[in-house]
Amino acid sequence: MPKISVVVPVYNAGDYLVPCLDSIIQQTYTNLEIILVNDGSTDGSAAVCERYRRQDSRIRLVHKPLGGGGVGSARNSALPLITGDYVLFVDNDDWLEPNHIEYLYHSLTETGSDIAIANFTEFIEERQAFHFHLQAEDYYQKIYTPEEWFAKEYDTQYCLSQCFTVPWCKLYKTSLFENIIYPWEEKVEDDYTTWKLYLLAERIVFSNISLYYHRKRSTSVTKTVDIPSVFPTKSIEERVTMLTLLGYDTSAELRAYRWRLQLHADYYLEKGMMREYQRCLQKIRLLEK
Repeated sequence: MPKISVVVPVYNAGDYLVPCLDSIIQQTYTNLEIILVNDGSTDGSAAVCERYRRQDSRIRLVHKPLGGGGVGSARNSALPLITGDYVLFVDNDDWLEPNHIEYLYHSLTETGSDIAIANFTEFIEERQAFHFHLQAEDYYQKIYTPEEWFAKEYDTQYCLSQCFTVPWCKLYKTSLFENIIYPWEEKVEDDYTTWKLYLLAERIVFSNISLYYHRKRSTSVTKTVDIPSVFPTKSIEERVTMLTLLGYDTSAELRAYRWRLQLHADYYLEKGMMREYQRCLQKIRLLEK
């Protein structure tokens, strides 16, 4: 069994950290290296990490200074430490089905892919309720080229658009991460990074099966940061440039770009940030012309 590295950025995870870590150490795939990056937690999460490190020899622990540097910085701290042949990410308030890693590993190796992706189920914390967007009859598995997978980027069926963007729910060949850096200066980093790993792959296998539980909270990053940070335009500008150079169809990206520009313009106008508002209008006008 090849070694698989599991990276968990930890910051003030509270009561959610224990079920998250339990779901990892109890995986049916056991040859794991579990890298916990405590990003300056002040709520007792550091003590929980230390307790688990003492209990399980597979766990490696990094403590960063108080205040932390954000989830992108935490992932960057973990990447040089990875010794596994494959790597996956888990958010510190989410949890896994017991066969999550084993399923992704077999999907990847049996199809000769570089990245294996599965779907997920949302858990709405405030309502203590699951939001199921998959039924058993929705299952399928399909192998994509990077260009074919990019065609699913804005597909809302089965939450494929979110599956495309997030770093979790995926098993990657570790070799793909050479020279990959997560932006530490951005509040939401995945929209800047995950797509680059797809372009580095040759084959991507997607399984429409829920093996990951994603906890939705009112205090999550995407619920508390500003709209321009959640839906950045800079990331699409970078993608359009790269995809155009590679000869990909960018029509979907351009539609998303226009939508985000208008979203930003509305936000800046409401906040009275007139310079930023006018910059958005200028780009919208150029695209319309």
